[in-house]
Amino acid sequence: MNSILVKLPNWIGDILFSYDLLYSLSQNLDRLVMLTSQEQSELLQIFPIPRSEVVTYASNEWPRLKRNTLIKINELGLDSGLLLPNSIGSALTLRRAGIRHLYGYDTERRSFLLERSLPCPDYKVPMPEYYLGLLKLFGFQPEHYPVSTSVVKNKVVLLHPGASKIQRAWNLDRFIQLAEALRQKGFEVQFVSGEDLAVGSFPLKIKPSLKEFSNLLRNCSLFIGNDSGPMHLAQQCGAAVVGIYGPGDPLVTGPRTLTPHRVIYHSYPCSPCRQKFFKECNPAPSGKPYCIETITTEEVLRASLELLATDITDHTDSPRQGR
Repeated sequence: MNSILVKLPNWIGDILFSYDLLYSLSQNLDRLVMLTSQEQSELLQIFPIPRSEVVTYASNEWPRLKRNTLIKINELGLDSGLLLPNSIGSALTLRRAGIRHLYGYDTERRSFLLERSLPCPDYKVPMPEYYLGLLKLFGFQPEHYPVSTSVVKNKVVLLHPGASKIQRAWNLDRFIQLAEALRQKGFEVQFVSGEDLAVGSFPLKIKPSLKEFSNLLRNCSLFIGNDSGPMHLAQQCGAAVVGIYGPGDPLVTGPRTLTPHRVIYHSYPCSPCRQKFFKECNPAPSGKPYCIETITTEEVLRASLELLATDITDHTDSPRQGR
């Protein structure tokens, strides 16, 4: 097999987790075609995979791709496909597009649709390793996508208070308290958000394009945010990060070893949860899960100042945990 179509994950963070896999495939195959949404394709322009092609579909099409998109995939002339999403729907969709030989993890009982499959690991695996595990299907050795941290950083700290699920987001008031403390230490603080927020006197960048956001991240001294895609984008841009984790699992979706980082995480007996919020636990008075509510401004500030005092080239992969 010298060519393959890869169906990318549906979220920016997950796509970034798969970058080592994609880079490894590009170094071993004559032709690598990546299938993703138009919305996410900008990421592949900012961080291109060498010797690859990108085929897109409208964001609202997946998983029921329109006939024209299916024809476009079929006309590529590829008969092999690698599934990074775990759904059986992704397998059925590529079969409809004429991809006969499918590969991936045996999830959702879809092995009967796959030429070759791997069982899911029965232990916790960081997502980059999870995706790299798929190389076993082809006998390739892993290679790592290059990341540069050589840009001279300014004294700007970027704060991103959003998350895909509001229960995973640290309280906005605490982000503002943190911003005040950092400003008192002499740092310029800027908020970035997907929506208009009341952040006091701090500048707020609303819905920047991925290119604009990436430029901000490449030049900042530190990024602070929740368990979300922007945190992983920050690392891809070479920024040091502080990740605030509540219901999620930093062992699985935590920061990579690309750049200096700290994880703030309070482990409870129910951690990490299945994120069926408040069906399996009670909310704090704020309406947040206790695992995120009990993280203090002082903890995040201390971790932030540690990183800001560290040389940007000094990598660390030790998560910070506490209760």
